[in-house]
Amino acid sequence: MVEEVFAALRHPFELFFDPTNRLSLLHLGTALAAAIFVFYRTRKARQGKTFKDLLNWLLPWDVLTHKSAKADYVMFFLNKSIIGAIYASILLQVPFWYNVVEKILGPATEGPYDSSLAVSVFYTAVAVLVFDGALWFGHYIFHKIPFLWEFHKVHHSAEVMTPLTASRMHPVEEIISSLLSGFFVGVAVALLDQFFGSGGRAFTLFGLNIIVFVFFIAAFNLRHSHVWLQYPDWVQHVFVSPAQHQIHHSKARKHWDKNMGFIFAIWDWSAGTLYSPKSKENIEYGLGNGEDGTWNDPVVLYLRPFRNAYALLKKDPRGALTGSNAEARSEQEATHASSAESN
Repeated sequence: MVEEVFAALRHPFELFFDPTNRLSLLHLGTALAAAIFVFYRTRKARQGKTFKDLLNWLLPWDVLTHKSAKADYVMFFLNKSIIGAIYASILLQVPFWYNVVEKILGPATEGPYDSSLAVSVFYTAVAVLVFDGALWFGHYIFHKIPFLWEFHKVHHSAEVMTPLTASRMHPVEEIISSLLSGFFVGVAVALLDQFFGSGGRAFTLFGLNIIVFVFFIAAFNLRHSHVWLQYPDWVQHVFVSPAQHQIHHSKARKHWDKNMGFIFAIWDWSAGTLYSPKSKENIEYGLGNGEDGTWNDPVVLYLRPFRNAYALLKKDPRGALTGSNAEARSEQEATHASSAESN
């Protein structure tokens, strides 16, 4: 028991040495290299050009010591240690759904029915498309359903961005998102094995789908940062750039519910939720509904969503599950504005 506790406490730090994790030193290092490139590429727009200026730009003290960033640090440690250990078994759903399909359709053909290069490429592409589509769908419903949005607020309440902001997630959201991706990926892989035989496999690197690995290494961690890196417009209609995800975190109303993709932008493009910036935009991060500055206490981040979600259900059960989240956010903004004026 004691060893399990120590293992859970060590886990957050071990992630930095795990190449399959997006926060590994490898992926952080490539993001750092890209950030340095951006600094020198845009140096004409700023006065400072020395190494000290570079360090101050890469590691802005006001960001690193912001209350929002400090809340990120706490949530990262808790979510990846004690809390993560509690619900870890719930997240391992791919084998479960794979077995469900096998029970229904029978076991896949033993041995490589077709292990050709074309089949492996197909496996790789389908697996990552299903995985990414499931993540997008989960993200979409957390934005569109008011009840779920109360839990997703935790992530969007960040007022500054660091790579650890990616772990500023409420456990309820992590569980639901993992269940969705586990279901879709498990079913997809099982169906592929039914068709091609159990020999067909995706290309991997360090045990991670190679497309996901390449995406992690391609400056993925800049999406939760102040470093603006955008792609050509046509590329941003296919792949999500760091700049597009920063826009997703903007408190500006025109940016609400935009760019919900993880790897591919095609889901947002097809759903009409794509926002492809043509040039750098000045962004303020946060909720933009009058609640900014009130979510930087870890206790609040874990408990307030339950209280808010319950209040929504109590007030209007149907609206909490089927209503318009954009309207709910606008009402909250008006309520907080009216309260501020009265005070």
